[in-house]
Amino acid sequence: MADLKNAPRYTVGSGWNALLPRRVPNEQLPKERRYHAIVVGGGYTGLAAARRLAELMPEKDIIVIEASEIGEGSSARNSGFLSPSAIEPRPNAYGSAEDDANRKTRIVLAGLDWLRAVVEEHKINCDWDETAPRIVAAATRQGERWLLSSRQALERRNLRYLEHDAQGLRALLGTDYYQYGYETLTRAFVQPAALIRGLADTLSSNVTVLEHRAVEAVEGSGPFKVRTPRAEFVADKVFIANNAHARALGLLADRMIVVYTYAGLTPELEDDELGRMGSLPAWGVLPPTRMGTTMRKVGRRFLIRSSWSYEKEVNPQKVRSTLTRLFRRRFPQMRSYHLEHVWGGMTAITVNGGMYFGELRPGLYASVGCQGAGVLRGNIHGKLLAEMACGSQSPLLTDRLMLTGPDWIPPEPFRGIGAIARMTWEHWRAGREY
Repeated sequence: MADLKNAPRYTVGSGWNALLPRRVPNEQLPKERRYHAIVVGGGYTGLAAARRLAELMPEKDIIVIEASEIGEGSSARNSGFLSPSAIEPRPNAYGSAEDDANRKTRIVLAGLDWLRAVVEEHKINCDWDETAPRIVAAATRQGERWLLSSRQALERRNLRYLEHDAQGLRALLGTDYYQYGYETLTRAFVQPAALIRGLADTLSSNVTVLEHRAVEAVEGSGPFKVRTPRAEFVADKVFIANNAHARALGLLADRMIVVYTYAGLTPELEDDELGRMGSLPAWGVLPPTRMGTTMRKVGRRFLIRSSWSYEKEVNPQKVRSTLTRLFRRRFPQMRSYHLEHVWGGMTAITVNGGMYFGELRPGLYASVGCQGAGVLRGNIHGKLLAEMACGSQSPLLTDRLMLTGPDWIPPEPFRGIGAIARMTWEHWRAGREY
């Protein structure tokens, strides 16, 4: 029996999902118990794996088992940035840090291209936007130095950008909080709950999605038995795509920790309030450091995302107070700082920035450890995992197999002590970027 204390639970619903029409989750147990493939997790990775498996094997039956519901899980709780930047390139046995960065860039750009194609083909209404500026902005001299270093990395990978000084940022954003920034010209924004719901609703007819059904155990091998409350399923292949919740199944428990981050979304703003956030209808701002503050002007609303906690959520009222203070600091001229929706979202963090991808044992595949960049990476990793299981030899899959996996993390209490100390230090180092 799995330790279900690690099953996904959230204190409050996703603010993005609350903006959409009510959706009825598919909780009805299917009559079929035997499948060719079972996908554990209905996020970007799991749905991408199911989609690609269905394309490659249209005659086979596939089931996606999601412990929460589509639109309320972690996939619908991010800020909606589809960012092509590489995460922490590192030298490894296959080459230099630059080689690693180039491979990661190729993979994530392929993820953007494939996701765009799926959205266009199925006409998924998720507010896809590749015109709004995506700006990485610094409020301090130290932050500016970090950005100049990362800008050079963009140049080496031939990713286009546009620089902005303090005056330009003030005109774009309506605040004089930031001193320097650059705008990456390969970018997209989405409404994440609408995107994940659309991806689930447009799967092929040979894919079943079962929601509110936590997987308790994966047993055996070829065929596998997948146990859930009140039902057991059997499959030739199993795909683990539930990120940090793989730990509840006894998989990769010594490779990942959970970190929660928090977001707030305003009600629809009046014209004069929107005008205080610059003249553009939409923009997004990312910080130069991991513990900084993310912002979006989206539709008639404003989103702010910041703060963190280790392995469990903090009180929503405390989060609301923190986000309100950070909002006020950046836009002191607003009439109101009311946040209509405040929520948390978890992500799987590894100590070295590596993600696990591959075959754990014959027939059991996994892609977990998203590092907070799960939309594009999760999407393309799910596709590649399905192709691996079907014997693909594509160059992109070769790129993925040449990336570094996650390092071992010591057990508690050392794990928690180290993680909290590291995040506290990064929070202090961020300064005004937070």
